[in-house]
Amino acid sequence: LGLLRSLRWQVNVQSVESWFSMIEARFGVLTAEMFSRDMTWAGQEMRELALALIQWRPANKRRPPRRLAGGLFGIGLLRAALLPAEALRPQYVCQDEWEQLFQESQVMDEVPSCTLQPELIPSVLASLVAATNLPLEELQQACEFAMGCLRGARGDLYRMFALGRT
Repeated sequence: LGLLRSLRWQVNVQSVESWFSMIEARFGVLTAEMFSRDMTWAGQEMRELALALIQWRPANKRRPPRRLAGGLFGIGLLRAALLPAEALRPQYVCQDEWEQLFQESQVMDEVPSCTLQPELIPSVLASLVAATNLPLEELQQACEFAMGCLRGARGDLYRMFALGRT
């Protein structure tokens, strides 16, 4: 109680949603909103998945909100076909395992192909790294982590989305 009084009851708990919104806003600024149309649906879908994941298994020390939000935003870029899946693959995960994890973790069945001009990929990836404020290696691990969470919840999430969208 003393701690809360000393903080004047101003407790700012970072949630997956608040981290996701911050990353999304930073990415928009860093890319001059160049991909806002592509990210509108992907961002909304990832936000819905994040909320469903939190209902399924709340964020905690083992599932930190920042890590989950960064990973989900990265997956959103993959789903919006703004980055190739390879760009967010951790080095210790082989290509086949990565594609299998992506497929098993998604509500959709196939890995989308990147439609972005190849010369833009490095700047989009750099913007993602800056927006999440995570080194590339940690960002790749966050994407793997988020996909693992999605894979674990896939059946439940699929049913939630199917019921909610009919």
